[in-house]
Amino acid sequence: MSPNINFEEKLKELKEQGIDWAFANGLIMIKKPTEEEAKNNVVNVTHVPFSLYPSKMNKKLFNEACKLAEDYNLLVHNISKDYDFLQNTLKDVFDDFTQMLLNIQRKVVKEGIKQKISLGIFRSDYMFHNNNNNIEEERIYQVELNTISSSLAVVSNRVFNLHKYLIGRNDLKDNGYDLLNHPTNESDKEISDSIALAHKLYNKENGSVVLMIIQEGERNIYDQKGLEFQLWSNHSIKLIRRTMKEINERAKLDEENGSVLLIDGMEISVAYYRAGYTPNDYMSSGGDEWKARLLIERSLAIKCPTIAHHLVGVKKIQQVLAQPGVLERFIKDKESLERVKRSFTGLYSLSKEDIDMEVVKKAIESPQNYVMKPQREGGGNNIYNDQVAVALKSMSPEELSSYILMDKIMSKSFKTHVIRDRQLLEIESLYELGIYSVFISNGDDNIVLNKQAGILLRTKTANSDEVGVAAGFGLLDSPILE
Repeated sequence: MSPNINFEEKLKELKEQGIDWAFANGLIMIKKPTEEEAKNNVVNVTHVPFSLYPSKMNKKLFNEACKLAEDYNLLVHNISKDYDFLQNTLKDVFDDFTQMLLNIQRKVVKEGIKQKISLGIFRSDYMFHNNNNNIEEERIYQVELNTISSSLAVVSNRVFNLHKYLIGRNDLKDNGYDLLNHPTNESDKEISDSIALAHKLYNKENGSVVLMIIQEGERNIYDQKGLEFQLWSNHSIKLIRRTMKEINERAKLDEENGSVLLIDGMEISVAYYRAGYTPNDYMSSGGDEWKARLLIERSLAIKCPTIAHHLVGVKKIQQVLAQPGVLERFIKDKESLERVKRSFTGLYSLSKEDIDMEVVKKAIESPQNYVMKPQREGGGNNIYNDQVAVALKSMSPEELSSYILMDKIMSKSFKTHVIRDRQLLEIESLYELGIYSVFISNGDDNIVLNKQAGILLRTKTANSDEVGVAAGFGLLDSPILE
């Protein structure tokens, strides 16, 4: 994967160009503060870690992943309509977080859902399986489907543009980097446009604003701010940012006007979550954040995601869909069904009701071939390698039911050059391809928007199990197709 020999001479120059471009064009994030910096409220900004040039990718498999975007949108939509399936499939998951989400769904369904329009901003993540190093046998498998807080769309657009700049500026076509084989990625525009469309469908444009629900101390703020600026620049829509704690303290429902959501006197058209996907976002002893989540769900605001969309992203759903006959309940189109089935790797239940003991035995004997994944989203929580065997032997049946077991996807590693903290590094790496998609429905049967909405390529060192950029594991990249 390393470039031709002439390219080597340009690495230092490319490094400086890349760092300067990153700071000048918003490919940045807040550095994790030291104890002293935190005490004195010192904020330092650094560039998002990035690869110095695009990584080669199988064009056929890339297009296959893009084609799946609309399939998965419809799958999420169809599952979200099936209240009984969600409740029955997840009722025995031994995870307080999942049970709290289910409880909110039960409450709002019993009361009657106030808003029929829903906005989905999803991202399906894939890895390229190539266990035998045979390019003819390479295929994509889904790692996970993110239905809440699908981040990095703005900075992903920036790294694509960075690579286009470096390739063009330095005449790298002869080194195998032809811009004709480098995809366009407008993930920031696609996602901000979908929020704008939902805002307009709310039908109260004058005075209403979009609410972005955020975590305290967010380091990935510039990725979020990029959407805020595009909403204003392209659509003249205001976006405000509030934590769930602030929402609980300052938001209310105007029951006389159909449960309108008001915060600080402003009417909310769209409630867009960039928080709320992890138990760490619900830590107040008084349950303030859960009260905020329920308040929003009870309101007239369009949710992104709805509580049902959020629940579809629970890993148990992913595992159950892989069972014979289940997927057919939700996908009727034969070609779509085959595409989605082909993207599934081996997924196995660890719930005490239907645990697959034969697979558990294999995983204890060969833990390097499996991954244990918790039900919730967010990086850094998976269990790998020898720890899989330890967990399977030591966890109680209740603890095991909060995980699923998955075949580990085996990818072929490659060498690349990356920039992290202004340092040029050569690493042995793997990548994970994310495909954004946007979806709007108005009721069960009226689909307003269903489309693929951009690309996220994250690269990591080959010996790292996690790939989250904001969590500190991975870096941003883009593909060159071949």
